[in-house]
Amino acid sequence: MALSDRRARILAFVVDDYVDSATPVGSASLVQRHGLGLSSATVRNEMAALEGQGMLTHPHTSAGRIPSNPGYRYYVSSLMEEQALTRDEQMTILHQFRQSARDLENWIGLAASVLANAVGNMALVTEPRLKQVRLKQVQLVELAETSALLVVVTNDAAVHQRTLEFPVAVTQERLSRLANRLNEQFGGKLASELPSELADDALGGVEGLVIATVADELLKAQRAAVETPVTEGVRQMLRQPEFEGADSMLDALEAVEERKLRSAIPADDVAAGSVAVVIGDENKEGPYTNMSFVLGRYGSDVGAGGIVGVLGPTRMGYSDAVSHVRYVSDVLTELLREFYGEVE
Repeated sequence: MALSDRRARILAFVVDDYVDSATPVGSASLVQRHGLGLSSATVRNEMAALEGQGMLTHPHTSAGRIPSNPGYRYYVSSLMEEQALTRDEQMTILHQFRQSARDLENWIGLAASVLANAVGNMALVTEPRLKQVRLKQVQLVELAETSALLVVVTNDAAVHQRTLEFPVAVTQERLSRLANRLNEQFGGKLASELPSELADDALGGVEGLVIATVADELLKAQRAAVETPVTEGVRQMLRQPEFEGADSMLDALEAVEERKLRSAIPADDVAAGSVAVVIGDENKEGPYTNMSFVLGRYGSDVGAGGIVGVLGPTRMGYSDAVSHVRYVSDVLTELLREFYGEVE
C-alpha cells in the first residue's frame, strides 16, 4: 500500500515523536513541533485516514494516536533514513574492541554490551556457526547382526550418532562399502540434496534407511544452527514504559529466557552484510508479538557467521538500532577475518 507524500510525512513524524515521548501524538502537537504549514483539522483528518489504512491506532483513553505494527513496517521499509554512526562513535566502539583481549568469547560479550548501552534495549550476540550444515563424512559400525552405529560428521566438525536397526543382516564389510559409496556421492551435500527415495535398494532397505537418517541428522543440525545468544541490557529494556505493568514485565522476562529466545531468533531472514527488522506480529507468537528484533549477520553466509542484534518494544528508535547493529556486525566480521583467517 502506497501513501501519499503528505500522509507518509505525517506518519514519519508520528513515529518519530512517539518513539521520543512514549505518549500518543495529537494533531496540534504535530503542527506546532514540525511547522507543517497545515491546520490542526487537516492533520487530524489525515491521521484519521492513516488509522483507517491501518498505519495508526489510538488508546481508548487518549485522543492522540500511536503507530501500529503495519505503520512501523511502512516507516522502516519506506520512510526511515538510516544515519551512519559519526566518526567519533565509530572510533569509540572500535577502540573498545582493540583494547579487549583477542579472543572470540570476549568480543561477543563486548559486542552485546556495546549495543545494549548504545540503544538502551537488550542486545544479543551468538557465536559464529555455519549457516548451511553439509555432510562431511558417514561412518557405519556394526553392533550386531541387524544393527549398526551411524556416525554423521558435518562440515562444522560436529559429530552426530544414531543406532540403526535393519530389516536384514548386514556385515561390517558391506556397511563399510556402503559408507564409502555414500561419502563419494553425497559428501558436501545439504539435507535437501539427498535422495528421498531409492529406485533399487540392493541392500534390502538398509541404504534407504541410512540415507533417510543422515538427512534427518543434517536437518536437526541445521535447526540448531543458532547458538544460545549472549545477552546484555535486560535492565535497560525493562526500564522502557511498555514494561511498567506486572504482566508486561513478566512477558518481557519470558521473552529473554534462553531457550525461548534462541528458537525465536529468525536467523534465516538475515543474510551476511544485511540488517533485518522483524516487527511485532511478524515474530513468533507469544511475548514477541509486542516486540521487535533488529538483527545483522557477521561473518558470512557460506563460512562461519553469527547473529548480532537488538530486542526491544516495537516503540524503538529503528534508525539508530539499525546503524549500531550494522557497524558492530562489520567490526565483528573484520575481527574474524583478521584473527581467524579470511571469512569466505
